Amino acid sequence: MRLHGTPLSHFTRKIRVLLAELGVDFEFVRAPSVLAKEGAAYGDNPLRRVPTLIDGEVTVIDSDHIARYLVAAHDPGDRLGVRSERVEDLNRLAVANGVMDNEVVLILAQRTGVDVGGAYFQKLRGGIEGGLAWLDARVTEDARFDWGDVAVVCMWQHLEHYRLVSLDPYGRLAARVARFAGRPSVLGTTPEVSLVEATTAGWKP
Repeated sequence: MRLHGTPLSHFTRKIRVLLAELGVDFEFVRAPSVLAKEGAAYGDNPLRRVPTLIDGEVTVIDSDHIARYLVAAHDPGDRLGVRSERVEDLNRLAVANGVMDNEVVLILAQRTGVDVGGAYFQKLRGGIEGGLAWLDARVTEDARFDWGDVAVVCMWQHLEHYRLVSLDPYGRLAARVARFAGRPSVLGTTPEVSLVEATTAGWKP
């Protein structure tokens, strides 16, 4: 089983955390750059995005689709609620993913020299802040670590790494992330740890 992604991709990290939680071995194939033009750099994902999972003859794209595939194969009991159809779970996942989508566009725009001060980019930034406020207002005291928490933790720590927006107003969300920050699956996949591992393996952005 091969997971194609980049060290700092929070969408890829969602799957790395899930694989660690399920105890499933895999090979992490790091794409040379998120700006690579060749489909092969993304495991032949036609959209030129990560992650892509290749399991024998099967190729799965999109982090949530990959997660459902993995749970069906390796965790029929669905301990993390990956396949939940509760509206609350679906909305939380959609908002966390949306924040991540907006952040990726802003990061790539900045990286390629685009002025991100225009109306479109301000809308994306407002979407990030609105999404964080929405998530913060809906934090629960549930001690169970689930798929929504995986998405939120990956989102939050990625935002911390790139510092595109202030996270200070979202104290309840910060506490929720801190509650699970010590899990081995989370500790072993942080942006900082991932960069060190990638560099040691010879990866260059």
